[in-house]
Amino acid sequence: MTLSEDLALTQVILTRYILVICLILGIIGSLFNFIVFGRKKLRSNSCSVYFISTSIFNLLVILFGITPVLLTSYLPNEPALSSSIFCKFRAYTTHIFLMMSRSSVALACVDRFALCSRNFHIRRFSQSHIAIILVIIISIVWLIIPIHIIIYNDIQMPGKRCGASGTYLIIYSVYAAIVTSIPLIIMIIFSFWAVQSLRYTRARVHPNIINPPMRIRTRDIQLITILIGEVLVYFLSTVWFPIYSIYMAITSNASKTTNRLAIEGFIRYLTLSFLIFLNSCSIFYIHLLTSKIFRQECKHLILRLFKCDHQNDTTAFQGTSVALNIRKKINNMYDRQQIGDNPNNN
Repeated sequence: MTLSEDLALTQVILTRYILVICLILGIIGSLFNFIVFGRKKLRSNSCSVYFISTSIFNLLVILFGITPVLLTSYLPNEPALSSSIFCKFRAYTTHIFLMMSRSSVALACVDRFALCSRNFHIRRFSQSHIAIILVIIISIVWLIIPIHIIIYNDIQMPGKRCGASGTYLIIYSVYAAIVTSIPLIIMIIFSFWAVQSLRYTRARVHPNIINPPMRIRTRDIQLITILIGEVLVYFLSTVWFPIYSIYMAITSNASKTTNRLAIEGFIRYLTLSFLIFLNSCSIFYIHLLTSKIFRQECKHLILRLFKCDHQNDTTAFQGTSVALNIRKKINNMYDRQQIGDNPNNN
């Protein structure tokens, strides 16, 4: 087999087997994230609002991003290469939901930095109603900004691929590198500042009662730990895409061999699809690994679900037993009445 065939086979294996597992676990994880952070004692926290919105956006990425890729791997003709509308719609929806998810995590980092700040006015930014407003704003912004994808993204010939071409390919590569890098830079900077502020707050010793040290609850510290785990995974899975975009912009007019094109296509699949989708599916499991409180909340949720099922089964069994007893008593009364009305008994 040639290098092109080996890379194509590897891509099919990753899509048909790994992404299927990713799809199932990702949907389950996103729903659990939504339920856990939506519980009464967590949903009032501003950081939980960002985690809930991130879970919703990641679920949409899984449904609108992974599902078409899986279907394409089994269909004889790829829909994105036969329908211009499908090509534009898939590229646009995947991009906007990914950017909404990244922006939500970036805002969560800013929120945790504000919470750990020694400035009272900055700490006021860490409120749930502000978080809701900002999530709505970023959703509207990312619905509008990438409209150019619908206009210029299309089926390209020769090679028959869904994407950009010509001058727009260079413009889009620069645009993709910028809009992907900005949330990552915000995540890194503000999460670093949040950790530094948290360390400073813990290390401060204030004998002066008039100006006591700021207290940060254990739950907020755990949310910061969860957020750091998210930022690390986002960085490792997303940093390659802007690098690849810049490389493609630089080498767009270069003469390339068949093997080089095959390698670039496989790297494009890894950076643009596989790693990014893997990130969207793994957030819930990153939360499990990084936070003890989150594991406890999941445990209580599962036990509560099993307890409700057990209570329902018990109630149904008791109801059946009561119905049988009532029916038995009615039958006994009817039998006695029949015996009393029978003339042979006189």
